[in-house]
Amino acid sequence: MASHLTLIVKVTNACNMRCRYCFIEPEIFHQTMSVATMQRVVRAFLDSPQLSSIQFVWYGGEPLLRGRGFFEQIIAEQQARPTQVRFANAGQTNATHLDDDLLELLTTSGFHIGLSLDGPARVNQRSRKLRVVRDTDAHAVTIAAAARLREHGQTPAAIVVVNRLNIGAAAAIYREFKLRGIEMQLNPLVQSGLAAAGEEDLGITADEYGDFLVRMFDLWFDDPHPTISIEPFRHHIARILGVATAPNCHFARSCHRSFLGISPRGDLFPCGMFQGEPEFRYGNIHELAPEDVAGTALFDRIDRREQRVLETCSRCVFLDLCYSGCMFHSLKNQRAFEEKDYYCGSYKQYFEHVLRRLHADLTRARHQLDAPAT
Repeated sequence: MASHLTLIVKVTNACNMRCRYCFIEPEIFHQTMSVATMQRVVRAFLDSPQLSSIQFVWYGGEPLLRGRGFFEQIIAEQQARPTQVRFANAGQTNATHLDDDLLELLTTSGFHIGLSLDGPARVNQRSRKLRVVRDTDAHAVTIAAAARLREHGQTPAAIVVVNRLNIGAAAAIYREFKLRGIEMQLNPLVQSGLAAAGEEDLGITADEYGDFLVRMFDLWFDDPHPTISIEPFRHHIARILGVATAPNCHFARSCHRSFLGISPRGDLFPCGMFQGEPEFRYGNIHELAPEDVAGTALFDRIDRREQRVLETCSRCVFLDLCYSGCMFHSLKNQRAFEEKDYYCGSYKQYFEHVLRRLHADLTRARHQLDAPAT
């Protein structure tokens, strides 16, 4: 394992929204993390002799359903005794339970808060719906939360799940995020959970996702006054220009060495997406120390899988930008874990376009890389 880890901790699989593409398998929706398991997670990683830094990402379901008390206990456990491991906290939320009291606690305690938004109201409402009808909708809740985060000194950022319902709305999505001053993370749909079991197939093809990435990149790259960043665009521009950047999980070599997921019951997985897949369970945090994950048969299997897949990609000119993509996409979208990412074709289309644009205008590329966020 790397000495720096990003740890995706699922404190609950429950959620008060019913997003039509939710990747969590329905049979584990009921699982919720106990305080004892949370404390074991914190101690196991902050007391590890082999780690130098940890990024805790508190995730769900909807993690804020756990309430203020649970997060107070997280903070208390992290501060309970000295540690040589540097750490930071983040949370990913639909913002429906992000009241002023909890927002104050989290931001003053250094938590970075991430949101989810699929576009303007008419687009977002197609896929992101509240379970219980309220006097507002998911879009309005997210926009209000973004404004309050900015008041607390954070630049709001949101994940966009690119799917059948918003694949044709790149321009509208870009305008919405720029108008609201929200930074963007693009993630393609994964055929898992409700996305795989729903009545309507919201999946997209690699060609469609490639067209979307190219369209969105041009909207952002050609904007004379960019005020938001978009990932993975900034990540890849930085890589191409030789600027150091943090790993992007979809485009990282040996991502299983830098990322771990923990289910509400304390089971360890290669990342947060794999819970619900028993054959990809390393062990349980109550029994397996973080430094022992690399000694498991599953870790060795993933190593061997990566070696084989990278050999098939070895002649690809984009290898060092992609490293075969996401293995969970292979497992769920392609139904073939030993193969490269289902979205391989889209990445090639996107990389070729980005390289051509950057080589034609390096000054513009550096400008976009350095553009200040709102």
